[in-house]
Amino acid sequence: MKKYLPLLLRLLGPALLILFLANANLEQLWESLRTAQAWPIALSLLLMPPFVMIKSWRWLRIMREAGLQLDFRTACGLYTVGLFYGATTPGQAGDLLKAVYLRERDQPLAPAMLSVVLDRLFDLLVMAAFGTLGIFALGRLLPSRELQTALVLAMALGLAALTVVLVARRPRAWMLTVVLPRFAPGFTATLNRWNSQLHGLSLRPALVVELTLLSLGSAAFTFLRLWLLFLALSLDRVPLPVVVGVSALTAVLQVLPISIAGVGVRDAALIAVLLPYGYTTEQALALSALFLLINVQHILVGFIVSFWYPLTRRPAREIDVSRDGNTAAGSSDM
Repeated sequence: MKKYLPLLLRLLGPALLILFLANANLEQLWESLRTAQAWPIALSLLLMPPFVMIKSWRWLRIMREAGLQLDFRTACGLYTVGLFYGATTPGQAGDLLKAVYLRERDQPLAPAMLSVVLDRLFDLLVMAAFGTLGIFALGRLLPSRELQTALVLAMALGLAALTVVLVARRPRAWMLTVVLPRFAPGFTATLNRWNSQLHGLSLRPALVVELTLLSLGSAAFTFLRLWLLFLALSLDRVPLPVVVGVSALTAVLQVLPISIAGVGVRDAALIAVLLPYGYTTEQALALSALFLLINVQHILVGFIVSFWYPLTRRPAREIDVSRDGNTAAGSSDM
């Protein structure tokens, strides 16, 4: 039973969507989509390039701080491919394949992996902060204001603590050389090598400010793209702070292992938010479908770009050399 539990949890979201569709008026749902304005949808899709460029620059900034070398054009290409892998894998885990692409370009695997994780963490931290608005917007679904506050604090403090452990040199070294070897003594040598490779990356105020500003910039593009979808369906009675809050909250919920690409979970959040403003379940489902359209765009564009950046198997001799620490970290670091 345990081995099927992750799959069952993943099916929770699709099960919710099926329930919503079974109780919805499909004709009204189709009418909402058919009468949607085309220009806001088109503009939302056309904003993908600057969205990718800002995110790629932030990732590139993290890589350079970790001593990794990559040009901006390649970073944009790999980030786009990462969107494809992330959108098609549970919990967006496929995004970590960007670290494999970096290893094939003779970059050490540990810093490469950390750069991807930190990039995702900065997104989650910003979205968790804005998601506070979404939690309070959905407050009527929670039994008390205290529970709302506890959820917000737990989400924000947990992500902040994880970021500090990964970025600050001393906490990271303590975790890699003291804590983790106690639980996995067989990986002590690998953990020590990772700690050595990550030595150059440390938390600095200027770096944190720069990454935070870039994260806010990418979040602004995300909210703008989603707000345009509200406009496409004429859902203009929803206040902008609520739009921002529920958009951020759904972004965080999509990472949880209770759905596939946010299906069902996103619908539930949008239905809960839109109904109090006089909109119908069908309109909420139509908006969720447009949200999904952006994910589909990321998948299609990322898939096409992936042909320019194929993953290739490295020669065994090169991998052996990398294990000695002369080039990228070998497969034993996986």
